Amino acid sequence: MPDIQSFGGSLALACGIVAIVRRKRAIGGWLFYFFCQVFLGLALTAASTQWKNYSPNEWDSAVRYFLFTLSNLSRVILLAAIAIIGIVLVETREWHWVVALQYALATYAFVTILKLPVDSYCFPSSTTRDAMSLAFPVVWMGYFSVSRRVRKVFRERSWGGA
Repeated sequence: MPDIQSFGGSLALACGIVAIVRRKRAIGGWLFYFFCQVFLGLALTAASTQWKNYSPNEWDSAVRYFLFTLSNLSRVILLAAIAIIGIVLVETREWHWVVALQYALATYAFVTILKLPVDSYCFPSSTTRDAMSLAFPVVWMGYFSVSRRVRKVFRERSWGGA
């Protein structure tokens, strides 16, 4: 059976293909890929998380348990919040939800930055992966700030599909 990363990579590729096929639709192209990435990330996080680590009985140090829970659970909760905001955004197509999404992505980036020193001190094997995960919110904040599609679909409500 393939590991979760291979499976996730295959699903991300499938999402990319669907995004290309949907590129002429209002929720298509990169915008579709963003939503696919968020929901795929949330599902894979839920499937791959070792939930027993959130039990204090699994830890020999209360401080390490607190730091682990605070730094990891906060990002899972933020990813879920991003997914919920995304659903509301797609359903309502109101601009203020784009702004809310940008704030949620900025918060995710901020929490990731705060997590890096904790990781380097307490969980060094996670530091590189978490540093690379900073690309997710930064890239998508940029996209939601400059994308013509986002502006036309959610602010101007004038997406004609071209």
